[in-house]
Amino acid sequence: MKSLLVRISLLACLAACNQEKPTAEIIVEGNIKHIPDGKVYLADAHQYDVILDSAECQNGHFLFKLKSDSSFTPSRVSIHYTNNTIPYDSTNSTEQFFHRLGYRMLAFYNHSKGKDSLKYHDTSFFLEKGRTRLLGDAQSNDIRVFGSRETDLTYSLNRVDFGWLGNLEGEKRAARLTFFKNKIQENPYSYYLLKEIYNAKEQYSEQELREILALFDQEVQGSTFGRKVNHYLANRTDPDQPYPNLSLTGANNQQGWMMDNGAKVNMLVFWASWCGPCRREIPQLKELYADYKDRGVNLVSISIDEKPESWQKALGQEQMGWQQLIADKEQIDLVQQKFNFNAIPFILVADSRGKEIKRFTGYEENNIHLYRTVLEEKLVGK
Repeated sequence: MKSLLVRISLLACLAACNQEKPTAEIIVEGNIKHIPDGKVYLADAHQYDVILDSAECQNGHFLFKLKSDSSFTPSRVSIHYTNNTIPYDSTNSTEQFFHRLGYRMLAFYNHSKGKDSLKYHDTSFFLEKGRTRLLGDAQSNDIRVFGSRETDLTYSLNRVDFGWLGNLEGEKRAARLTFFKNKIQENPYSYYLLKEIYNAKEQYSEQELREILALFDQEVQGSTFGRKVNHYLANRTDPDQPYPNLSLTGANNQQGWMMDNGAKVNMLVFWASWCGPCRREIPQLKELYADYKDRGVNLVSISIDEKPESWQKALGQEQMGWQQLIADKEQIDLVQQKFNFNAIPFILVADSRGKEIKRFTGYEENNIHLYRTVLEEKLVGK
């Protein structure tokens, strides 16, 4: 009987342990010469004022320990430090935050570049479950990241623009897509690769996205970004369906339609005043407007500026003669979802019903020739 009770007790314990799985720990340990004693901060790499943790640094050694839950996914982080005596406190001012940290940030060399490794540095690495070690010398920026496979992968793809197809066509597009798929098959665990695909999602067909998503591990597919891909596919406008003709605010504060059903071609330009490539493209658009405004082409620029005053200032500077519209702050997400784009400048060429003819993402000097080719083919009925 005693043996039976012990066995039952053991089984109960095992069941309880299975129900209460310990939270995976995230450890970042640094042993870095010439970093001053004091506080070091682990921060979001894209928002430096978002502090994830802090630690004491003594003789170049510091240790961060964080807990992860089921929703955790690897993300880019940076490490900041200061040798002043001002204690850290939270602030909503990024300027004060940077001033307090003295603009000091650890830089990690890209070991994947062989003999040229020390020429390439990055101020971020991937925060992952398990232990990541940072070893080196802050004075010479000779610091290496160990134990982070997402960081290794990211560094190896430096300057590749992973996930970006741009305006490639035919064999060049197919070759680049194959390269992306092969890289995912080699690294199916990578949240980084999925995020980069998601960031350029509008450049892929539905079938391509579904095929790519299936190449990742089940855990990655079920992650936040995996769910975002599926949500995006469920809400994007089908290729054979016309885009909605939305009414947006014009430069004179009057409502205007994005598309003209009486035009042979609708050319929609999505941009923002803060987007440098968008501004560089404007001279090309002026050429197109002059050549095609009387040939049935309806050219419209749609801004996704969150600050209308910045948009109005840019309009005064650029003097664009065609219709100018802006999506209200509350409409920006809707516009991006409905017209299936994430990056700007983005140009959508559609017919009179709003059905897509061609799309272009990004700015290149020769884009104007691509635009002319599409317009001419549609106008002469090829």
